[in-house]
Amino acid sequence: MLPYLLIPFLALSQAQPLLSEFRFSQPAESQLLYAEHLFDSKVYDSSILEYKRFLFYSPHTDLTDFARYRIAQSYYYRGDLGYAQELFKEFVEIYDDSPLYLHAQLMLGKTYFDEGDYATARSLFFPIPSANSDQRLSAQAQYLRGWCYAHDRNWFKAIAEFRKVDQIQPGALLGTVSTQLADATLANTLLPLKSPKLARWLSTFIPGTGQIYAGRVGNGFISTAINATFFYFLADSILDKRYVDAAGIYLLGSRFYWGNRSNAKQWAIEHNQQLEENLIRQLKTQSAGIEQLESLLELPTHNLP
Repeated sequence: MLPYLLIPFLALSQAQPLLSEFRFSQPAESQLLYAEHLFDSKVYDSSILEYKRFLFYSPHTDLTDFARYRIAQSYYYRGDLGYAQELFKEFVEIYDDSPLYLHAQLMLGKTYFDEGDYATARSLFFPIPSANSDQRLSAQAQYLRGWCYAHDRNWFKAIAEFRKVDQIQPGALLGTVSTQLADATLANTLLPLKSPKLARWLSTFIPGTGQIYAGRVGNGFISTAINATFFYFLADSILDKRYVDAAGIYLLGSRFYWGNRSNAKQWAIEHNQQLEENLIRQLKTQSAGIEQLESLLELPTHNLP
């Protein structure tokens, strides 16, 4: 599952903007270094407290946005997705001129991605590649956009997005992984999908045939047998002029008949969903033979003055 497991690490890589971009005093440096140590050690409850303490004692430094960004990240990695989402929303509204603005936007999109709201996540990832010159950040946003389209079963757009990653960051390992995902998607996009509408109409004219078409052969034969039995007794009652019996048979048998139509459509839908889920799982398990995710992401180091 290596390529798909890159997604959390892509978010983690956003935790690493260079602190050398900021200026602050020596006491603030010590306070922030301790908070950074806790964050890097993944002790997120304590890192949240230390970043908040830093903001309390140094409310007017140039690092206010950095500390608030880190707090939001800490909540995200702690698993408090909803609150992290609110903090990232607040960040992008307040700090639209911060060097961390696009990093926060990517993290905000990641919270929606984790919730399964791929349309919203995609809309947040979309402007990042064209809004900055950071190839690594742009490539990560492009990679996540590809996964959004894949989860939405928009295979050809997913392929296009995955292929753009290598164009943004030529020669990078993330581009190699994305190209392999694009190739794997293209090789499997012609899925043998079933038409739910056709399945329903088949079972309308010959009960059970829609289920057989959808891959439920056993259910199809059972449905055919049950409906044929009811049609036989219904016809027999009408021919013998036993109209009361015919009405009773019709009321009982119609439930099976209409249910047969609905089941045919539903099973065709489930058949398609299963094929698409299998493709998603295949993409998740697509191996690139990369042993070190950290080397793939080329995480920058902190450079405190």
